Amino acid sequence: MNEYKLEAAHSYTIQGYPKFVTFTTPDQDKLPVPSPAYLAIHAACANVAHLSGAAECIDQFYRDMDDSRTLAPDGASASMLEHAIFELQARGYEAVV
Repeated sequence: MNEYKLEAAHSYTIQGYPKFVTFTTPDQDKLPVPSPAYLAIHAACANVAHLSGAAECIDQFYRDMDDSRTLAPDGASASMLEHAIFELQARGYEAVV
């Protein structure tokens, strides 16, 4: 069964969501549900990041990325731009040249 309990470091981030989610798919071959092993690895990494304090740095990075409207002229924001592009690609956006 593909049922998972939602958990978060701060309960308010998942407020309004169901306690459990179930992944389903109309076509297991073309659109498989997420791998339970990968979800377990993700959960373990999230726990380590939270316990090490790295989660706050990651959250701050995303807040900075959301708040930024321009790039630094000295190139200091290059990593933020690169990450934003990777995020868009992961969501299915393709570069238009």
